[in-house]
Amino acid sequence: MQTHTKPVRSIGAMITLSYCLLFCSATTSQFAHAFVYDDDPDALLGSSRGGMALWDFCYDKDDSEPLPVDPRTLLQPGISDGKAVHFNVNWAECHTDPVAVQEAGHPETCGELRDIFYRGETLMDTGSENVAALFVGNRYGSLAAVGGIATFNAAQYNKLWQIWGGYDERPEQFDLLVSNRYGSGIAEGRNPYPLVGEDPNRTNGGSGQLPEMFTQVRNSDGSWSGRIGVTCHGCHSGEIGTKEDGEDLGFQFGGSSATDLNLFLRDMLPLGYLASGVTPLNLTQTRGTNNASAVNIAFLFPDKGWPSLTGFLRILGSGSTGSMDSPNWWNMGHRPAKFVDGLFPMDAPRVDAVFYTPILGLFGGVTAGLGEQGQDWMREHGPEMNLWIETLKAPKYPLPVDEELAETGAVLFHELDMWDQTRRNPIRRPEGNGSCASCHGAYSPRYVNNTDYLENPMLEGMAGYIVPLDIIDTDKRRVLTNTEGMQVTGADNFFGYPATKGTDNDCGPQNQKRLRGDREVGYLAQPLYGVWASAPYFHNGSVPNVWEVLKPQDRKPIWRRVSAPVPEGVEGTAVMGFDTSLQRAFDAEKLGWKYDEIACVNLPPMVKPGFNCSTRNINITPWPQRLLEWLYGSITGAWNVDFPPIVTTENMENRKIYNTHMYSQGNEGHEFTAVLTDAERIAIIEYLKTL
Repeated sequence: MQTHTKPVRSIGAMITLSYCLLFCSATTSQFAHAFVYDDDPDALLGSSRGGMALWDFCYDKDDSEPLPVDPRTLLQPGISDGKAVHFNVNWAECHTDPVAVQEAGHPETCGELRDIFYRGETLMDTGSENVAALFVGNRYGSLAAVGGIATFNAAQYNKLWQIWGGYDERPEQFDLLVSNRYGSGIAEGRNPYPLVGEDPNRTNGGSGQLPEMFTQVRNSDGSWSGRIGVTCHGCHSGEIGTKEDGEDLGFQFGGSSATDLNLFLRDMLPLGYLASGVTPLNLTQTRGTNNASAVNIAFLFPDKGWPSLTGFLRILGSGSTGSMDSPNWWNMGHRPAKFVDGLFPMDAPRVDAVFYTPILGLFGGVTAGLGEQGQDWMREHGPEMNLWIETLKAPKYPLPVDEELAETGAVLFHELDMWDQTRRNPIRRPEGNGSCASCHGAYSPRYVNNTDYLENPMLEGMAGYIVPLDIIDTDKRRVLTNTEGMQVTGADNFFGYPATKGTDNDCGPQNQKRLRGDREVGYLAQPLYGVWASAPYFHNGSVPNVWEVLKPQDRKPIWRRVSAPVPEGVEGTAVMGFDTSLQRAFDAEKLGWKYDEIACVNLPPMVKPGFNCSTRNINITPWPQRLLEWLYGSITGAWNVDFPPIVTTENMENRKIYNTHMYSQGNEGHEFTAVLTDAERIAIIEYLKTL
């Protein structure tokens, strides 16, 4: 019997029994009908920690074991009618016709599932023999990757300290300083690069250790190349605590990122890194945020033929998407759609591979055969990457939990109706029973096994409710930028699965009017596994802790997370990232990151180089606010063109400030939780620690 025994550093404790549901040892029949923790279907506490139900099922199973139904496929019209937990997003199956989409269908056995997982792991796990990087795939030297144009060599990387200023020689703590300056953690596994004078193939990749936002790619024969690429972990992975705090803490694949990729691109520009020249297309204003789903630009190129004038104008006029805090990967296996507004089905893996595809694959039919090579790369590897992501588990809360209070919170989370007439909630009522669970899903066995909540207990932890804008009311820019015209244009793009267009399982952009029907646009409520490790909150990262999510009146307009302490010997020269220490920087009571409130004086833009936190404040006076909102929201990329360059240390430090007055960075919304009492908030937070 073959079982899952290979050590997998990227998913840590996921493979331990403590992280495995009862599904792990259940039969296929049991998997379909039973869901308990500790043999108690009435328990209030317990969590699967997210991940993928099929992966959990295969734990300790033979490779020949047939896979049961994927719980997400149960999300079909009418499944939540009259239920406490509401779903309005259905599962779209993109692979009903593998020949038409030219992608492999879904695995049918545990062995096939494992094979796909391990292929995805080698692509996503930095330092591995088959690792991929942005716009070069896993073979940087191909013609479709334009010879690795998006990579840089180790010699350039080794000169970064010369750009920083303040150093007479390469600092002894160079690797640590790179990690801090750009805000990307260093994982335990080897992610090597060659130091000056080293041959990477004589030193097993080199003596240096890259942070996870980078990796050394391989030559076509699998040997080390000495070339370094950027990875998805720059925007999608982060750190919380250390291994001393808990065995599954430290660097988190798929956790909340705190990187400043723009600062890195700024530093690499004088070293000749060509990709630095496209920084304005993806510029962000604040450390820890990104614009990675500015997919509207890629939509310009149809799968076949050349862009049309109509399509060009639609994309140009869709506006600038603005700041984004990427959703945690460990929740991807418990939702039917991806991106904060449910733009694509979860079963549409091409868009996951978009930034890894050899660059000419982005341009559709314009690049003819070379573009097809890039698309073939996505067809082959997108499903592998997608599945690896879906199996990731959330880290377990490492600090003490008041279980009695948490049980009280579990009842409040699932039962408390915030629209009970005694609460006088002024916000429009959503579907469901009016509790937190009505949008975010049911987690406690007591409610998972209750048919008043879920049609089937296999829907444990599933979140599939796109909450209308006038209910959730968080910053609207991300949704409004994904316009009808942009999505209609994207339906003919390779990422929109044009072969499925018009079928019952249309896998194009899901918020097109023809697909969503009467469903209103809004934001997709997230599953809440590992929410304790997910700060800051909202889709744009505008709220630093759960307490302020639940108590809107306590939110601060301008704030800054705590910075990591400066290592000895580099005081005054090092730029540090955010502190991720549980002891120094984590707020266990409010559940999130500690911060300083920043008081700013409203100064006119560009009063001095190195703007202070009031610069580009769209609320300075009424007419600039209206003009800037129109400009940024009406022209793609306009948000970036007038942003001051990052020149001084003051510029770099100011990027740690979150100014909610700036375009796309508002912290409004989720106002319906204002009706909770402080005691209720405290209990709910205690419960959320257990998920």
